[in-house]
Amino acid sequence: MVVQNVKKIEDFQKEISDLISNAPATNDNIIKLANKIIRYALEKKASDIHIEPRKEGANLRFRIDGNLQTMLNIPNSVFKPVIARFKILANLKLDEYRYPQDGRIEPEEFPDTSLRVSTMPTLFGEKIVFRVLDDSNKNLSLSALGFSEEQKKIILNNIEKPFGVIVASGPTGSGKTTTLYAILQAIKKEGLNISTLEDPVEYVLSGVNQTQINPQSKLTFPSGLRALLRQDPDIIMVGEIRDSETSVMATNAAMTGHLVLTTIHTNDAPSSFIRFLEMKVEDFVVANTINLVVAQRLVRKICPLCAKKRKLEPTVLKKIRERKDIMAALEKKKKGLSKNIENHEFSIGAGCDQCLETGYSGRIGIFELLESSKEINNLILNNKSTEEIRISAEKNGFKDMVSDGIEKAFSGITTFDEVLRTTKNS
Repeated sequence: MVVQNVKKIEDFQKEISDLISNAPATNDNIIKLANKIIRYALEKKASDIHIEPRKEGANLRFRIDGNLQTMLNIPNSVFKPVIARFKILANLKLDEYRYPQDGRIEPEEFPDTSLRVSTMPTLFGEKIVFRVLDDSNKNLSLSALGFSEEQKKIILNNIEKPFGVIVASGPTGSGKTTTLYAILQAIKKEGLNISTLEDPVEYVLSGVNQTQINPQSKLTFPSGLRALLRQDPDIIMVGEIRDSETSVMATNAAMTGHLVLTTIHTNDAPSSFIRFLEMKVEDFVVANTINLVVAQRLVRKICPLCAKKRKLEPTVLKKIRERKDIMAALEKKKKGLSKNIENHEFSIGAGCDQCLETGYSGRIGIFELLESSKEINNLILNNKSTEEIRISAEKNGFKDMVSDGIEKAFSGITTFDEVLRTTKNS
């Protein structure tokens, strides 16, 4: 997706206000209004568009770099017509407003982009949410996602292994699927049968056999994986491990000579091993199949157009000193750093039109990578805890997400505020 001449938010608000005031309910104006909302969201690189009905009109909000930001209020006079217009574009039933509906919009102006549309009845009318799926991002490299050279080397070493499981771990919206897509791009070559099971298929990857999960047709992760194993796959991507049946089948597939990529919801890399045990995978299978866990979060990047160097604010310094994990990571980076961090200057975004005065533009990952080892395998087989796995890993050079985030703060990529916000307190 290529967008130029990005408007200021005030210009966008004025254009919408003029459309509404001049001829609020004409068909042409509703079409223009719907098109302008989509275009401006894509210009601002929003990941989601929310139109939320209220007692008086509806709020239009864009999720930009992970945060929802209010754009404007849509008055009652045009709220229902614009919702109807979006339902037409998404091939949804106009007369159905009592039940949720799902659809898809393919904007002609942006051939690499599609919008996944979801409606939901609320107290004051239908809420509609669009998830922006941008196919132009599908060729992102591991470097573009934020992996360091050392981290890339670990990933590339593990994708060369003939079988096993590579796990991307983190909460919803932390970029796990994008990481798996980037790994698939690194793996992809002639002579391999790469197949995926996804819910939903977010990007179309050339040379990869992608299957969309559809429970209504009884195509679930377990049933799809069972069928996929009869398709002579070399590499399998299972979009998400949601239940014991899928976890057992995925790890068994790895035991029988397949390389399996998948995602799981855990707070960090060490706890991912324990999570598979909790999902009824035998301990010897976990110990022998999980090759690598990539745990991650997404932090906002400092806007390059308004970046300035400043010392940390007292409130940020206080939060840093309250976090034992951050203080420990600072000491690992350099002895005495935790005691004189207030003397250092760091980049922050002052705020400008381009970043909607937030000081941030775009997001990047902070990661921790944990490879399987004999020590970790023995801990799993002896039913040891997540903390014991972490301690063993740290003795062998394991670096957690906090350390990676601090490196990116010192490099001027993100801020300590973002590292504090996205990493758990220990």
